[in-house]
Amino acid sequence: MKKRIILFTVFAALLSSNMLAQQLGRQTQFAINPFLVNPAIAGTQNQIPIYLTYRNQWAGFKGAPVTMVASGHMQGPSNSGFGAILRRDDTGGAITRTSLEASGAYHLDLNNYDGISFGLGLSANQFNVDNSKLVVLDESDIALNGMQAESTMNIDANFGMLVFGEGYYFGFSSPNLLQTKIKVTGVSPDDNRNARQYHAVGSYTYDVTEDFDVQGSGLIRFTNITPPQIDLNARVGYKKMAWSSINVRLRDAVSLALGGTYENFVLGYSMDITTTKARVMSPWTHEIIMGYVIPGKRGKFIAGAGSSRKSLSKKRVIKK
Repeated sequence: MKKRIILFTVFAALLSSNMLAQQLGRQTQFAINPFLVNPAIAGTQNQIPIYLTYRNQWAGFKGAPVTMVASGHMQGPSNSGFGAILRRDDTGGAITRTSLEASGAYHLDLNNYDGISFGLGLSANQFNVDNSKLVVLDESDIALNGMQAESTMNIDANFGMLVFGEGYYFGFSSPNLLQTKIKVTGVSPDDNRNARQYHAVGSYTYDVTEDFDVQGSGLIRFTNITPPQIDLNARVGYKKMAWSSINVRLRDAVSLALGGTYENFVLGYSMDITTTKARVMSPWTHEIIMGYVIPGKRGKFIAGAGSSRKSLSKKRVIKK
């Protein structure tokens, strides 16, 4: 009970000062599905990857955050791409965010093997704050709106760019570009808005032998009011069918992951080991990603742990 009071008191404090403007949900296995990080990824693969992700932060602790995401993207006509992301973040039922983002991208050829992509996404976001589910020390706090429930919706945008080629990609994106107001009760309601995010992501895959490949990936996320969050990931793949990886999130956690592909199916699991004081709630976070990849027939490719490296053959990477 004491831990619940501590956790929900923190949530209430955040609500009174830029709550709902925090960073978006984390993805330890971002290298498998980088589309969640950058809308410019849409259509850059010669396939239609469809993924489901489940993440349980601080597993075993009642009221801990749970994130569920469904996504997919595909090539369109004339060097374009399209995709969508459905996401739900639940912090124990008291605070939930459900969003649907539709993205479009346009790709330009740099040469026979490399390209650049620009992406734009529009998202509809619904926020539900049920103060009656909070365990707090002072129910009269103005930020708690008399312990009443609130629901609000807004629209925001996401911009991204990406340079990609055989075995590599790197890019930049900015979710919550418009910083739309959320309009929930608080000490300073006008300050309750989506906080603009900044993401930088990159990956490079090297074939060590015919059977083994190594992928190095990195993700940096920050806002104007939070310090950078840095993920560094190293993955070893075997025969394009199985992989294991280690991810270091500086000043937060170390993660171990295993995964594999069978025909068009993808499955990955990661376990985060918390390295900060948050481990008093729970030292573990679990993330599962499941996918089905529909093969395509044309276009360039980016490197991804979740896709068959057979499609990354130089003979198949062509200039349209």
